[in-house]
Amino acid sequence: MNWARLLYNLALLPITAALSPFAYLIYRLLPDDEAARWKQRLGFHPQRTSYHHHQRPLVWIHAVSVGEVGVAGALVDALDKVRPGLGVVVSTTTIQGQELARKRLAPRASCIYFPLDILASVHLALRHIRPDVIICLETELWPNFLGEAHRLGISTLLLNGRISNGSFKKYRKIRPLTTGFLQNLSVLAMVSEEDAARIIDIGAPAARVKVTGNMKGAGLLEQANPSRVESLRRKLQLKPGQLVLVAGSIRNQEINWLPEIFCQLVRDKADLVGLFAPRHLNRIGRLEGWFQREGIEFQRLSSLANGSEQRKTNIILVDTVGMLFDLYGLGDLVFCGGSLVPLGGQNILEPAAWGKVVFYGPHMNNFLEASQLLETAGCGIRVRNKDDLLEQLRNFLGNQKQLESKGKRARAALNDRTQIAIEQAELVKEVLEGVKGSGQ
Repeated sequence: MNWARLLYNLALLPITAALSPFAYLIYRLLPDDEAARWKQRLGFHPQRTSYHHHQRPLVWIHAVSVGEVGVAGALVDALDKVRPGLGVVVSTTTIQGQELARKRLAPRASCIYFPLDILASVHLALRHIRPDVIICLETELWPNFLGEAHRLGISTLLLNGRISNGSFKKYRKIRPLTTGFLQNLSVLAMVSEEDAARIIDIGAPAARVKVTGNMKGAGLLEQANPSRVESLRRKLQLKPGQLVLVAGSIRNQEINWLPEIFCQLVRDKADLVGLFAPRHLNRIGRLEGWFQREGIEFQRLSSLANGSEQRKTNIILVDTVGMLFDLYGLGDLVFCGGSLVPLGGQNILEPAAWGKVVFYGPHMNNFLEASQLLETAGCGIRVRNKDDLLEQLRNFLGNQKQLESKGKRARAALNDRTQIAIEQAELVKEVLEGVKGSGQ
């Protein structure tokens, strides 16, 4: 353990001490689901859990949340093509990510929560699961997790790696720490040349860094099943030709701005239907509050989807997890949030997979490559602010043929993503063959 990681662990000592009584409370007081989540985050897994009885080799893929789970799914599909028969464990940090992982990947993969990055937790988790290879997606780099994996002789890879400008500045401040664990990675497959240069700058061995492109979006074309959209259309009682605005993953001020924009648009198209999906479900109350203050009726998607209500308004609030991808398929006008406000944007490739023109704001730091892809294809519309968004949506609202024409380009733009996923899966195969060849 180098001195930087030693200081890191010394800084974590108060947290570790505080977790001891918390661990006891988990066993005694929390509901079963919450207790199970926190047990796994502390590194405890039930003895009956048979990760070590999985097919071998066993690959552990770490995906933080919903976006990374999509990448994990594409990678698992690619691994099944290039190296069939692998055992797979997928970990997430967030509850939403875990729910999507179980929906998307079970029973193909065991889905677990990622351990807290304290020595005791990561050691317990790694000793119980005993993976042959660990794959971290995008920028999930945890010093103790990677350091302990190296100590136990487990090969590690970073795939689909990207480092935003903000993350790069933070990593540079702790370069002695990042150098320590980056040196242990077998492969670092980065999305772009810029990402590659950044990770080398913070300590990665240049010889192990590769630029493969971005596999985010691989497999989305296959997931875009029109029959599910038709089912939703029936449940929401949409008339033939009735236009739909989908505002997905909206955040902060966007929760007020998008309803305002919708109310402007219905002046031109009275039967326009609006679906509003906050990025986090605990913000659904803010959306409800806005419409209530304006005296505008709305309904929740859950009540319409389960048949307990019939649609009687043109405003639907999305209060469920895991349906946004299919809802994009319903949309004629699609806006992806976190982009009119400086929060880095959201995954604009999901609506593109349905052949949709995608509208988003200027703040796409976390999805620069995706926005460049769609803008080059002419199906990504970047707007300056909320007024520009209103103007652009209004223009396209009256031009359905242009929407359809540009939308076809969106699907075409995703065709190469599957090959990128295959290329990164081949890197995993090479590492696995090296592990097998070394007798580990």
